[in-house]
Amino acid sequence: MKNTIHRKRAGFNALLMAAVLLLSAMLPLPAVQAAPNELVQAALGIDVSRYQGTINWDQVAASGVQFAMIRVGFRTQATGVLNEDPYARYNLQEAQRVGLKVGAYFFSAAVNEAEAVEEAVFTANLLDKYRITFPVAYDCEGFRNTTSRQYSLGKDVRTALAVRFLDTIAARGYTPMFYASRNEMTDSRDWNMDILNRYKVWVAQYPSEPFPLTPASTYTGVQAMWQYTQKAAIPGIAGEVDMNVSYFNYDGFAEAKDVNGAPVVSAGNAANVQYIDVNEVVTPNTKVNLRTAPGTEDPATIVVPINPGDMVFRTGIGNNGWSRVLLNGQVLYAYTQYLQKVM
Repeated sequence: MKNTIHRKRAGFNALLMAAVLLLSAMLPLPAVQAAPNELVQAALGIDVSRYQGTINWDQVAASGVQFAMIRVGFRTQATGVLNEDPYARYNLQEAQRVGLKVGAYFFSAAVNEAEAVEEAVFTANLLDKYRITFPVAYDCEGFRNTTSRQYSLGKDVRTALAVRFLDTIAARGYTPMFYASRNEMTDSRDWNMDILNRYKVWVAQYPSEPFPLTPASTYTGVQAMWQYTQKAAIPGIAGEVDMNVSYFNYDGFAEAKDVNGAPVVSAGNAANVQYIDVNEVVTPNTKVNLRTAPGTEDPATIVVPINPGDMVFRTGIGNNGWSRVLLNGQVLYAYTQYLQKVM
């Protein structure tokens, strides 16, 4: 029976699903304020990013997965450049299409409150076009590495930055959640949990025998979700993926905050586009449209035209002929040949 859920790809076994049902009957009331449609009920989910490549979401849904936490973006730890996860829109679109409940997370490397707010606004702007039912999480890792721009930050500063992100997410109408490892949170070693416990907490701990063979995390603090393995094998996903059990669920689905919805993204575009990270100001050499997606097929992607002399911040140059730019905290795209660097 050892590590069975790591190896089987034919769907969840009866033991796993029975364990979730048992958990649902045993769960205490939530420690934080519950949403009106929130249920005290366990659910199984995955969290994914570009590292899972192109996912067959129909197979994922058929396997028994109930929710997905999808990485929206990240800030580079060395340079601080803000990036959208190249698979974010495709994963949000497809997880929503197959009927999974969807949440999200952002990988932060903020070093001040302005950057933490920028990350939260970036996240919310992208999510507004999708049906986000599960929480939106703040994920900050690697700050003990000497190469990280967060290396010199202390616990109190890191906690304050997390609070600014989470409060901004809450103000945009999403349920905030804080993610960290068990060791980082235990006895508030790296984060002030007396403050962060006012949000939902997502704990990462990987026992040698994952859930349900290990029924719960050994973290003794308040927790709403447990990431119990990095090595789950799920139909529709090549390689390994993180697996989670939440101690809450929702009755029904949220609606997108932007009623216009998102333009359709193809798997091919998500899989093949790569960006070289840059950090520079550019201006167009002719009138050019800034779009929500790299491509001219859909006029609905046009947000605003810019003219020579207008300046935007470029964060990436793609191998598809498009540049990734930031305008008022929103990630947009413009055709690279029409942009020139401001000296």
